[in-house]
Amino acid sequence: MAYTLITIDDEKYIRDFLIEQIRAEFNEEIKVVGEATSIKEGLALIKSTQPDIVLLDIELEDGFSFELLDQLDDINFELIFITGFDDKAIKAIKLGALDYLLKPIDEEELEEALNKALTNIKSKAKSDSTMMAGVASNFYKTEQKEHIVLKTSDTIHLVKLDKLMYCKSEGNYTTFYLNGQSSVLISKPLKYAVELLPELNFVRCQQSYIINTNYVTKFLKSGTIILQDKIEIPVSGRNKDAILKLVMSKMN
Repeated sequence: MAYTLITIDDEKYIRDFLIEQIRAEFNEEIKVVGEATSIKEGLALIKSTQPDIVLLDIELEDGFSFELLDQLDDINFELIFITGFDDKAIKAIKLGALDYLLKPIDEEELEEALNKALTNIKSKAKSDSTMMAGVASNFYKTEQKEHIVLKTSDTIHLVKLDKLMYCKSEGNYTTFYLNGQSSVLISKPLKYAVELLPELNFVRCQQSYIINTNYVTKFLKSGTIILQDKIEIPVSGRNKDAILKLVMSKMN
C-alpha cells in the first residue's frame, strides 16, 4: 500500500526536487498525487485528495501557509513545513513541536522527515496537529505566545507559559516543572528550552536550570534563588552577581 503525498510550494524547482527524491527513495511507499503553488490551490488540493502527508512551504505566492491551515477544520495528515532561514517561522514551528525542512533541502533530512511521517501513519499515532499548528500560527501572526507544545513518547502537552516555574536539565532530557507540582519530561537538551522560551520572563541562571522570574520569592546570599513552594535553584558562582541583577531587572 502506498501512502499519498502532496507538495505545496510556489517555487517550481523545489517541487521538482521533492518529487524527484520521493519517487527515487520512496517509490513503493509514497505516491505523489498533486502539487500546488498557493493557499487557494493548496486548500482545494487537500480537500480533493485527502493526502496522508503534506509538504508545505511557509511563504506562498498569495500569503502564509498558516492562513491555509486556519481554513481547515482538522489536520488529518502528517504535516512537514518547508522554510528558508526565517527565524520567526522556525520559532513558530518549534513552538508547535512540528517538523520542518530548511531550504536548501538536504536529501538525508528529507528522507528522515518522511520516514518519521510514515512511522506515525503506520502506528496510527494520535497527533493533535490541529492544536500544534494553532500554537505556531498564533505566534507567527501576533508575535505573542501564551503556550508551548511539549511532545513525549505518548502524549502531546499544551503548556501555558505562566504556569511554567522552571526547567531542569537531565543530560539529553529536560524536565519542565509546572505550578501545581506537575512536570513534563521531554527527550531534548536544555538548549531546546532556551530557544523555545521567551527572554521576557525566563532566565538561564545555571548550566542546568532555567527559571521563570515571576515565581522568584527571594535570593539567599549563598547564591541560591528561592521560587514559590520553597523550591531552591542554585546560581552559578562566577556569574552569580550578573545573573541576580538580570533576574531582578526582569522582575521590575
